[in-house]
Amino acid sequence: MNENLLELEPRSLWKNFRELTLIPRPSKNEERVSQFLYEFGKKHADEAYRDKVGNVILRKNATPGMENYKSIALQAHCDMVPQKDSDKQHDFNIDPITTIVEGGYVHADGTTLGADDGIGVAAIMSIFENDTLAHGPLEAIFTVDEETGLTGADKLGTDALKSQTLINLDSEEEGIFYIGCAGGVNVHVTKQLKFQNIDPEEYTPYKIILDGFLGGHSGSDIHKNRPNAVKLLFRFIDGICGKVDFHLSGADGGDMHNAIPRAARAFVHVKKSDVKKLDKEIKKFQQTIHDEYSASDPDANIKTEKLESPSPLVLDAQSFKDVDFIINSIVSGVFTMSADIPGLVETSNNLSITRINGGTLRIQCLLRSSVQSQSDYLKQQIRIMAEYSGAKCEFEGEYPGWKPNPQSPILELCKSIYTATFNSEPFVTAIHAGLECGLILGKYPGMDMISLGPTMYGVHTPSEKVDIKSTSRFMLLLEKILSTGIKA
Repeated sequence: MNENLLELEPRSLWKNFRELTLIPRPSKNEERVSQFLYEFGKKHADEAYRDKVGNVILRKNATPGMENYKSIALQAHCDMVPQKDSDKQHDFNIDPITTIVEGGYVHADGTTLGADDGIGVAAIMSIFENDTLAHGPLEAIFTVDEETGLTGADKLGTDALKSQTLINLDSEEEGIFYIGCAGGVNVHVTKQLKFQNIDPEEYTPYKIILDGFLGGHSGSDIHKNRPNAVKLLFRFIDGICGKVDFHLSGADGGDMHNAIPRAARAFVHVKKSDVKKLDKEIKKFQQTIHDEYSASDPDANIKTEKLESPSPLVLDAQSFKDVDFIINSIVSGVFTMSADIPGLVETSNNLSITRINGGTLRIQCLLRSSVQSQSDYLKQQIRIMAEYSGAKCEFEGEYPGWKPNPQSPILELCKSIYTATFNSEPFVTAIHAGLECGLILGKYPGMDMISLGPTMYGVHTPSEKVDIKSTSRFMLLLEKILSTGIKA
């Protein structure tokens, strides 16, 4: 399985990445990959240990002649986002990822690939098993549960690292160096709902389905105007109020806090005399989707399926009004752009997960910002809106951003080596996505950091793919950075 990876260059990196694809490693289920990396470290590092949450830390002594160079820590996360096509049979807790090499890229068969951040992990493994590469003192940090809460970085001990320079390998655009990132906070909105009975002889139960959307990363893709399936679903539901006699009984959409929802469903009861009206509105909204998003989401669609034996319980009028208001009012997308860095999103919110079941509305959002006051302002807006409708709003898992340092020594080293190697200058900026650098910097004040990586597309979606040639350049750059080093 995945033998196609073994013919790619650089062979060491792809060999290691192949091993990772065979180990199920969705977020919060990293025990096997953590043990695998620990066993790898015992073979190829001078020191290896696992901390209490599963992070693996390795150390390798400097090669002869480079003992007086600064120690550099290489950091990547070992979990991956588990997303699959709706018709794909795959259990991320059991099944390996099947890879396909095609058209200069590596992608998976109907699932996320795990190149985010498996390529970073594989690159570090390649560095540590390379006994011919000259380098100063090295550390490696493989963190767990980055994708659902930055747990590994948050629980990393303040005495775990000796380096004061860190290269994060979790970026997705080769030739772009990141020297700052946004912070974030999870937003939870909950509301107890009231239900009523309807006459099943008068109403026909349907499931309204929106799917086929591209989705994407709620940080790095949030500015691309990609539609949020949950928001679109309730845009449709609100739009048919007064046109179709219906009642809402449930809904769900989205399944990852850091991914733009690609699909959503609503369960409704439609008055039998209005079924044709619903069909007409479905066709009209399909045309709206096509008109607005055919360029970005050509496969997006809305459809209905008749249900056979649903519960006759539906939301009462006030509960429906509250749900409709909350979901349609929550900001989902860009809130503000940076005035300091052109093209950089400063603050955003992603309405990530929505559930109406068990008598409760549950919404989870991921709010990101590189300016704390803007984050606080958007949190206040969401809280006020939620409480206006009688809902409860809570915030958890807040993590800090990473403030750029344009005078960074590791940045200067990386820039000079990139320019000399590829005869072009890298682009230096900050990223709206959350990186573990902010949390690590909070534990190690003054640490000099940079984030880099190869080019990837469609991360956090089944469209995820990594550019093979870009990965080769990325590995060459990393080796040259470490072999040049920074004198202490």
